[in-house]
Amino acid sequence: MIRVKVYKYRWVILAIYCALSVINYMQLLQFVIIANIISKFYNVDEFPVDLTCLIFYIAYIVLLLPISYLIEKCSLKFTFATAALLTLVGNLLKLLGSDPSRFWTIVVAQGLCAVAQIYLASVPSKVATTWFGSSQVSTACAVAILGMQLGAALGCVVSPYLVEMGDRTESQLFDMFLYQAIATGVVFLVVVLFFRSKPALPPSPSQLALVDRDVKEPYMKQVLTMFKERNFWMIIWSLGLPTGVLNAIGLIENSIYLNYFPGAESDVGLVGFLAIIMGGCVGSVIFGVILDKTHKFKLVSFVILISSSISYVPVVISLVEKSRIGSFIAIPLFGFCLTPAMMAGFEYIVEATYPVPESISCAAFNAFLYLFTIILTLTFEQLIDSIGYLNTFFTIEGILLSSTVVSLLVKSDLKRRDANMNDVATPAGNAAASQPYDAATRAKFSLGY
Repeated sequence: MIRVKVYKYRWVILAIYCALSVINYMQLLQFVIIANIISKFYNVDEFPVDLTCLIFYIAYIVLLLPISYLIEKCSLKFTFATAALLTLVGNLLKLLGSDPSRFWTIVVAQGLCAVAQIYLASVPSKVATTWFGSSQVSTACAVAILGMQLGAALGCVVSPYLVEMGDRTESQLFDMFLYQAIATGVVFLVVVLFFRSKPALPPSPSQLALVDRDVKEPYMKQVLTMFKERNFWMIIWSLGLPTGVLNAIGLIENSIYLNYFPGAESDVGLVGFLAIIMGGCVGSVIFGVILDKTHKFKLVSFVILISSSISYVPVVISLVEKSRIGSFIAIPLFGFCLTPAMMAGFEYIVEATYPVPESISCAAFNAFLYLFTIILTLTFEQLIDSIGYLNTFFTIEGILLSSTVVSLLVKSDLKRRDANMNDVATPAGNAAASQPYDAATRAKFSLGY
């Protein structure tokens, strides 16, 4: 009897993940991308508007350990249902926040969506390895991240398209919140009705090995084991830090772009949308397929980082020379090069720390990524005020180059790949496949709800 099997239903699971990620990640940048409008409408300073995005990163860092613990203790369906419910409640609460006197209602609603995002951001590799075969996990992880990036991209264009400064701002905000609430309600029902936690049989030898071990180490022991891995820290620096740079640039994009192109509010959202689409929806998938085909994580990481360092130069030139057309080419190209660093980081860190559960390693990667985002956002804003935009751009380039160098110091120790190669799945009739699952083992991979 076949001991591993890849099910067609995996694509349904991945589609649901992407749909929920799109709805949730739309909330991330929807206010900072129109920061000037939000600041004026609610009569608040720039920092409270930044907080509507920073709260996602703060929440992740604060709640990382308890939520990643819950993810390991509970089923994937519980994880997704919780994320969908929190996003729904947050979007319903926003309906009360379209009044200009209720800005802090918006912040609280963003906080609920931020907690939901912790669940989603911690499990792209877990979903991929739970449902997909060893030859597709990086591609599946890239597609899962595509949902996140597409949501962030839509947040960049939907807000500027639906909300303008004027007499109708309040009604336009209410309409936007209503559309989001309806879409989230539909996705919540889909999760409840159609999402499954696990396939009946594991999809790969590495997943089979985890089941056959039948021993789970204490949660904190697994965390400490992961922290002792030298490669873990090298990957955090080489791929987590530049992704934090990208997030920080996205947070202050409105002020940077409008400094060089005054009155181009609609361009900010469109440029951000193109950058995320090129990176998250094109670049990540392309590099994900390459990783599945080659498993050359070190080389691919280096290519991503060196191309990001090079492509950032025309971004700076297009801004300094005030070339609007140039910015529409250079910024999306930079996004194409750098955004795949997050996908590569997720997969690389899982490879380096296996058999530590994916939700733990990915959650840790995200936590450091978000910590970098907060620190770099505040740092870049201070640098802009003290040394100007151009010198801040030079600082960003220096960070990208340092990460590129560190990527060469990572050892190519791919533990998950080795587990798949050393215990290759065999078809029915072969010796390794001749032992069918007993009832207890099959129960572990039941379609858990």
